[in-house]
Amino acid sequence: MIMKLQFAALLVALSVFALSAMGCKDKEQSELNTDTNVEVNISDPEIQAVFTRLNAFRLSDEANYLDKDNSTVISLVGQLKALELDADLCKAAQVRSNELLKKWSHTRPDGRDAVTVLADLGIAYTTWGENIAAGKKSGEKTFVQWKEDGKDYSEQGHRRNMLGKQFTRVGLAYSHDANSQYKYYWTMILAK
Repeated sequence: MIMKLQFAALLVALSVFALSAMGCKDKEQSELNTDTNVEVNISDPEIQAVFTRLNAFRLSDEANYLDKDNSTVISLVGQLKALELDADLCKAAQVRSNELLKKWSHTRPDGRDAVTVLADLGIAYTTWGENIAAGKKSGEKTFVQWKEDGKDYSEQGHRRNMLGKQFTRVGLAYSHDANSQYKYYWTMILAK
């Protein structure tokens, strides 16, 4: 019995030492379980397909969405500029796409808001938006999901994000896991 108590005391002492050696900040970071060390290929044909369609949409005569009354059309034709494909935002989008494999939500697996991915990567911004989608392998088909043609105002949030006047750059990425529920997980991060 005394031996068991001494062993338990030793384990507690070692745990306290390990935690204090790790430091609170390191402990908190390790609990976040977020991997921001990702590779991004912005020349990926699927990424390029979404990027091309996004800018074509912003500059087209389809650059509009429904107002809250579901009958008034808000037209942005001729008012929008093309977005820049930003490698840093693509990296943030890749982190988020990887996280979507664990938790399908605009909240990250560690419980923080999705926007915190930008701070984690040291990306400056004044405004931001996030579109997520799942289930489509093709960038073209994913873009159609986000475009939300024929939907009511309440279902055009992705569309309004893509047509945001305030945005100047975009990051795009996707993750694939054949054993997951939706297989493909896409993220678009828009920012200024």
